[in-house]
Amino acid sequence: MHKKASWTLPMLLFLFSLSAACSGDGPAGGPSGANTSGPEEASGYPLTITDAVGREVTFDSRPKRIVSMAPSVTETLFAVGAANRVVGVTTADDYPPEVEAVERVGDYRGPNVEKVLSLNTDLMILSFDGATEGYAEDMAEKTRTKVVVLNPKTVDAAISSVGLVAKLVGEREKGRVVEERLRDELGRIGEKVAGEPKPTVFYEVWGDPLQTAGPGSFIDDAIRLAGGTNVAADTGDAYPEYSKETLLQRDPDYYLAGRSSGVTVEEISGRPGYPALGAVKDGRVTIVNDDLVVRPGPRIVEGVREIAEAIHPKAFD
Repeated sequence: MHKKASWTLPMLLFLFSLSAACSGDGPAGGPSGANTSGPEEASGYPLTITDAVGREVTFDSRPKRIVSMAPSVTETLFAVGAANRVVGVTTADDYPPEVEAVERVGDYRGPNVEKVLSLNTDLMILSFDGATEGYAEDMAEKTRTKVVVLNPKTVDAAISSVGLVAKLVGEREKGRVVEERLRDELGRIGEKVAGEPKPTVFYEVWGDPLQTAGPGSFIDDAIRLAGGTNVAADTGDAYPEYSKETLLQRDPDYYLAGRSSGVTVEEISGRPGYPALGAVKDGRVTIVNDDLVVRPGPRIVEGVREIAEAIHPKAFD
């Protein structure tokens, strides 16, 4: 999974869906798509979760053996101090570096049930489009473990989900600290770009066919928070194909592309017709770390900042 330039478009789309479903609102449960309730005891248990697909899951004690089926969830578990209880992750997980030592128990097709069973898992966390109520119930039955589905849909909800995961695994205070830090950092970014012009931005997810990030995607939300205007905001789709003719007509001020596709600034600039773009002529094409803006975890604010620095360089001098 480290040779990201060789990924196919369908695999990239699935990895985006691993981050979270990208449109609409979750069930009653707040912006992160899940509710927690339970006596405010020192241990925080028993604890009941109403997850993103409306399932109630009750924990009598702190989970000890956790399988994460999304890179964003894995990053969150490590960030809130539960790393030593993570016994399984997906083949897409690559951060933090310590995750390399953790057993791989699934990929873009879903969990490997036999591996999850062999690890004596007592909690599996899912976060992707295919994680419906029926799918979650089926996985819970097959793996004989507690299954919780998370589904944040905005940057703000992603930050909230950090605290939610921390509460779920019995690390409330560490989660509170991380969540507070992320909100402070996001606020500082907002202060730097406040009052600045809002340049138009095109974000390339894939080059052939040309695909961008539209409304309902974390990328679209990050562009807005970074002080930009997404030229694809009116497409009505989270990850639509986009015509070169429309791109040239709208002529965005900045052209961003995710590094997972393996594209370079030189390749983008040399495409037929692209030299006419103002972003190309003015040297405003930037490759960004898309892991930061498609994974709704503790690094998502870094993604907002990277976009903000690319489109408002003087504000961050």
